[in-house]
Amino acid sequence: MESEISQEIWQVDANGKIFETNFSEMTEWINDGSLLREDKVRKGNLRWIEAGKVPPLVTIFNAKDNGQPLTPPIVTTTNVNPSLPASEASANPPNLSPMPANSTVPNVGKATTPSVEPICSIHADVPASYLCDTCSNQFCKACPKSYGSTVKICPLCGAMCRSLVEIAKVRTETAVYSSAVREGFGLGDFAKSLAYPLRFKTSLIAGAIMFMFFSIGQSAVGFGGIFMLGAAIICFMLANMLTFGILANTVDNFSQGKTDANFMPSFDEFALWDDVVHPFFLSIGVYLSSFGPFLVVMVVAIFLVAGAVKPAMNGVQSDAARMVNPELPYAANAARQSERVREILKKDADEQKRRVEAMESGEVPTNELPNREAVKDAEQFNADNMEEMNQLIQQQRKAQLEAAVGKTPETVAKERSALISKIFGFGLVFIVIGGITLLWGIFYFPAACAVAGYTRSFRATLNPTVGLDTIRRLGSDYVKVLLMWVAIAIMSGVVAGALSTILSPFDMPGVGNIPAKAIGSLFGFYFSVVFSCMIGFALFKAADRLDLYR
Repeated sequence: MESEISQEIWQVDANGKIFETNFSEMTEWINDGSLLREDKVRKGNLRWIEAGKVPPLVTIFNAKDNGQPLTPPIVTTTNVNPSLPASEASANPPNLSPMPANSTVPNVGKATTPSVEPICSIHADVPASYLCDTCSNQFCKACPKSYGSTVKICPLCGAMCRSLVEIAKVRTETAVYSSAVREGFGLGDFAKSLAYPLRFKTSLIAGAIMFMFFSIGQSAVGFGGIFMLGAAIICFMLANMLTFGILANTVDNFSQGKTDANFMPSFDEFALWDDVVHPFFLSIGVYLSSFGPFLVVMVVAIFLVAGAVKPAMNGVQSDAARMVNPELPYAANAARQSERVREILKKDADEQKRRVEAMESGEVPTNELPNREAVKDAEQFNADNMEEMNQLIQQQRKAQLEAAVGKTPETVAKERSALISKIFGFGLVFIVIGGITLLWGIFYFPAACAVAGYTRSFRATLNPTVGLDTIRRLGSDYVKVLLMWVAIAIMSGVVAGALSTILSPFDMPGVGNIPAKAIGSLFGFYFSVVFSCMIGFALFKAADRLDLYR
């Protein structure tokens, strides 16, 4: 705060003509009698009021009436951060000097000094509750004229009045925001993000339990059937609804300075489109804009790799057939293995028949033992046949088991490993392109989430130029966001890997490791909230650079 002679631009309406002036010049006009109390004046673009109702000018008018020397008024002003919006700067109005006791307007301007308790400008013994935006006078609850339940009109100049409680709240929020901007985004915000979900334990527990059930429900597809597939899709949509609903709600609150609000969105007015479908499409937009190119490269690689198309199509056909009748593909496999066993038995029988015919024809004397090499060849032949038959029998039993409960984890792992090996064996082209697109997805994912959060627009989320502009405005803060996201992903992966290892005995064919998935989803929900808070803190401290509403 500092005292200085005000050089603010004022306007005077004299006989329909508008003149721009300042306090010094208006003092001379009052002394000359050119400016009267009933003349209209205004500061900047504010309302026109009578000059006799402006507290500093009232002091000049009273001095002239009493024959005292006229001096320009000393105005106490507030230094406002020039980077703040004008609407927030107006929340800190200048504090005007008090009027002398013989003023024609009772006590106008008497209670505008912040160092004392605010007093009504008309009732000197009543605390003030409202402040006029135009003449800066303070009034008690009874003075302003009321229109409706919230609109208060100044009794002196007719302008809008605001609650002193509201002004104090705005000043506090402005001070907090200014301090946060000076502090900058960093590790302190990452620590706050890790602790933030724990401040709302009820929401955290309820949200984690819902997310756990939605995650487990996605395993229903392992049981086969069109209804189970539909249930899994619905659970996937609900899980994304929850996580991206929290992301959008948290970013929206933080961008407005509400850093103490609950991360869980309110479902008081539940709407299917706003609370389920729209967040689901936002999640799809995020995944497509970030990892969409990588998925395209992988699909093209799979269908171009020599020998990879047929197994992939067989897998699709097997899954489709299993939805109708789970035993069809595995029964066919068992039939092929049975045919192979018959071939081996027939081959062994043909070999025995050949030996008997050789002995009967005299090629091999019946009274002579076979030589050592013939015995060795026969034993090796029988051993090879028996080993192959045992393997086929084991595979047949495995096929019958998989026909009933689904593919075992070992079978799934082998199929994936074989497909990846073929893709990598195809050439370095897809490896390089796939690596570049994967790095793009990792780099762009936080920006896509930020855009989805503060715009809530599917089109803007899909548009990479919006995300790149967000990255440009965030500057070095985005590098910190990216590193923090990688750290969160690593922590989440470590927890998931540890749970899978510890609970590996519970891994079941078709549905996977249900206990590990259930416990892992609890941690996954927590990390998703941490990620949302981290994005929120970054956007909160860059709200002026991103032109976000505050």
